[in-house]
Amino acid sequence: MAIYDIKQHSGQQEEKQPQQPEKVCIKDRIFSTIAARLFFLLLLIGDVAWGVFSIAMSLLYLTSNLLTGFKFAFFKRRLKKAALSLRRALICFLALVVAIFSPALGIMFACSYFLMFDKKGIEEVVPASLREQFQAFQKN
Repeated sequence: MAIYDIKQHSGQQEEKQPQQPEKVCIKDRIFSTIAARLFFLLLLIGDVAWGVFSIAMSLLYLTSNLLTGFKFAFFKRRLKKAALSLRRALICFLALVVAIFSPALGIMFACSYFLMFDKKGIEEVVPASLREQFQAFQKN
């Protein structure tokens, strides 16, 4: 499919702007790049804390299951939830490490995991602003 330049057909030509706004644009781009990496780093720190908490809960419920001989359903359910939380923390950790270097690729890793393997995780882990887009993918 051919790509058309609308300004060329309507007769409007883009005027060249002075050099000053281009420098501001470069400064804005550098600032936004650094800010995005910083926010991904902060999310990574929070995810590591979530992972440590998930490991601690998994170990707690595993030892309680071992001590009771796997007789109580409560501990079994909690162990499954803790293992699921640990798996989600690991996936988010990998996605955030990749996102520090390439934000689009890291987000793609996380989105593809949640769309293919953990659709319930979309409601629990994915921010509300992105949930609508996930639901549009699921309908198709």
